[in-house]
Amino acid sequence: MDYSILKELLKEKNLTFQELSDRMGTDRNNLYNSLIKGNPTLSRLVNVSEILGVPVWRLFTEDTTQSEIYGVIIYKGKTYKIDSISAYKALLTEIE
Repeated sequence: MDYSILKELLKEKNLTFQELSDRMGTDRNNLYNSLIKGNPTLSRLVNVSEILGVPVWRLFTEDTTQSEIYGVIIYKGKTYKIDSISAYKALLTEIE
């Protein structure tokens, strides 16, 4: 996770990193190490995204033109990135 993205999201929401950690009920340093230096759990990422009012993917990209669909689908051991309706439809056609 890129700290500059998180910093910008905090700025947009008029929050400090300390306020974020307080809302999450965790130590500021613990949260920083988990999010920026470590490997945060999905539940922690969801918690951060809920507090900031953004989808989880927004914690990882500055692209605010993101389509209405975004995700990863694993089908029969193969991983597919879905970032548009057309990509989703193409995947459906491929696996049918």
